[in-house]
Amino acid sequence: MGDRNGFDCRPGCGPTAALALLAALTFPETARAQALLVGASADFNSDLGCPILAVEFAEPLDLLVQSGAEASDRLDLVLRGEAEDAEGLELEAPEVVPAPASSDLGVTRIELEQSGADLVLGISFASAMVTNAIMSADGTRLSIAVAGAEDTGECLANLTGDGPEPAAPEPEAEAPETAPDEVARDEADIETDFADSRAAITAEDYDLAIRLLTRILNAPENSRSAEARELLGVVRERNEQFAQAEAEYLLYLERYPDSEGAVRVRQRLDALTTARGAPPEPLREVAEADRAAPEPADEEEEAPASTDQERPVEPSGIARRPSDAPEPAEDDREEEETLPKLEYSGSVDATYFFRQGTTRFTEFDTSRRSVDDFVLQNSLVTSLSTIGSYETEDYILSWRVAGAFEVDFDDDEENFRFSRLYLDYDPKGSELSFRFGRHLVRSGGVFDRFDGATISWQLQEDVSTHFQIGSPVESVRDPLFGFDRLTYGASVDFAEIYPDTDLTIYANEQRAGSLVDRRTVGFELEYEEEWFSASTAMDYDIYFDRLNYARVSGTHIFADRSTITLSLDFVQSPTLALSNAEQGQLGRSLDDLRDSFTLDQLRQLALDRTTASRSVTLTYFHPIDDTWLLNMDATIFDTEGNPASGGVAEIPAPGQDYYASIGVFGSGVFSETDVVSASARYADTSSSTLVLADASYRFEPTDRWRLRPRLRLGHRDLKRTGGTEVFAIPSMTIDYEIRDNTMLELELGGRLSRTETSTSRDNSTESYAFFGIRQDF
Repeated sequence: MGDRNGFDCRPGCGPTAALALLAALTFPETARAQALLVGASADFNSDLGCPILAVEFAEPLDLLVQSGAEASDRLDLVLRGEAEDAEGLELEAPEVVPAPASSDLGVTRIELEQSGADLVLGISFASAMVTNAIMSADGTRLSIAVAGAEDTGECLANLTGDGPEPAAPEPEAEAPETAPDEVARDEADIETDFADSRAAITAEDYDLAIRLLTRILNAPENSRSAEARELLGVVRERNEQFAQAEAEYLLYLERYPDSEGAVRVRQRLDALTTARGAPPEPLREVAEADRAAPEPADEEEEAPASTDQERPVEPSGIARRPSDAPEPAEDDREEEETLPKLEYSGSVDATYFFRQGTTRFTEFDTSRRSVDDFVLQNSLVTSLSTIGSYETEDYILSWRVAGAFEVDFDDDEENFRFSRLYLDYDPKGSELSFRFGRHLVRSGGVFDRFDGATISWQLQEDVSTHFQIGSPVESVRDPLFGFDRLTYGASVDFAEIYPDTDLTIYANEQRAGSLVDRRTVGFELEYEEEWFSASTAMDYDIYFDRLNYARVSGTHIFADRSTITLSLDFVQSPTLALSNAEQGQLGRSLDDLRDSFTLDQLRQLALDRTTASRSVTLTYFHPIDDTWLLNMDATIFDTEGNPASGGVAEIPAPGQDYYASIGVFGSGVFSETDVVSASARYADTSSSTLVLADASYRFEPTDRWRLRPRLRLGHRDLKRTGGTEVFAIPSMTIDYEIRDNTMLELELGGRLSRTETSTSRDNSTESYAFFGIRQDF
């Protein structure tokens, strides 16, 4: 959310902001859904010590290639989606989402564009950054750790493996209550003690947590020293040992003044000293006093002073800063602006789409020829994508809108499309949070968008629960809150159930009227360490007593940053549900079918209309050098057929389909900002055999112009008709930046193809043009 759009909201602004937001949600005449790119947000990973850029997608994507580990102000990531044909997933036009305004990230632009057969997510930074990206198990969230090239903190060290060593501790800054015989012996002991200390804190065994954290701090400076120092202060504060907690926070600020956690610790210290009503002594005096007069061993067991004596509230209500603590940075002072506060950012664009074609058909036997001209698309799409928040002292209200309004000039039709339209309510000081509206859920038994509510409850630091109720959404064109079906369920997330392992378990039920549509239980398990990650998930329908979905995937990262990924999938398509029985029934609903079929027969019809498929995918990518990356992948699909039943004809099993591709991706080949992509794809399916070559080049002749020519050439053998097809698809995309945050976009292209069988020839020519203007705010 852009700082340029944040302002302090004076009394009376709250109702105005709420009315403006309600108007945006109720009358979205200028809304358009981004096809794939949904949005981006800022986060922080305490284990890495890094700020995280999280990019969300509307559909699952695989991360094939990311540009190398060298510091750069541009990051390009090659993605691939699940395409219905071998020609790959295509974007109608480049997509852009607002960049989060985190100063730690420094992101200036996020865009998704076509590059050959694949997609390229381009992220621009204000300065050179070192990055590392990881895709979530469901393929809808890309997490990118970001460190500045000039940083000296733990984040850069964790990303590169060769960051600067932490400064040695000063001899006079020893931790309070240091016992020389309580020392963690090696890194394994340190990690064990750290994990045990977190468990002890969760169990409110503060004495044990203090002993374990002190062991870590008595060891030589290590990867957990900073976290242990901060955590020890937190534990002592919870244990009402306020003087010791204050000393730990001060020691942290002296040793790690420029660390990511310094702002957080300073806020804790300010809150603590304000409550105690007196500024702390200088850091060295505290440390020396601790060394001169160590606490008795049993002092921790003594009853704390009364609340009135220990924690008086300072009349002024202003937190005092420790005399030797660093002055707050300018950015920190901005975060302390008077509440309430409203912030927002987004983009709005209007794009005109026109596509037309001509077909010349020749029949050999009769020499009959015909010419057919047609218009495939003639429409104007106006879109809005925005995120924002309204913060008060008591709660944070945030929202996201991503939708479209389309006017079809040929059919005189208008329609709305929404991929996101929701509100988040997060009361401060509460473990509960709420989300209401249309949002994407790919966990907890919900596999796509749904209209409704999600309630989240943070039970413990590493355990959270989620409750969902609403209506599933099959298409972004579905009306909001149709509630033709009702789904509800609950899930529990366990973070770090084992080291580097997260687990989610869930149960979900969906109803269609008075009938059970689906009833499932399942789990999702993710393991991630530095060189290897794995995930597995299973969804089992206990109503049908059938497996609905299963996936196992593992990725190994080699020392040269090459990666190899193996994925095994079992999928029922569409998702197993009683409402699948409606397929092929000429618009008859389940209620209508109840007049002709028993419930058991409807269950069998649903099974007959559901297709099971299995697949194995192997992906490999290798950084050739700082400029070029190589990627290869191969997939085998095995799809079952559908029997004849309920008046619907049999669909024979197509058998196995084979896909393979090899490609190269170059960044900064001829200039600092250009991108080259070239690939070859092969597909052998039940209907055809395809060979496709695809190449594109993106370059910037000036700072305001960007050009992307692309050419695809293909040859297809048609197995069912015995013919062949050859085709060429040239295109040119041109972007022109009128001024900051305003972009003109133009794409011109066409498709020329010739299909010939033993009895006929079909020459087709298709041309298209997309023209749009986008404004970021």
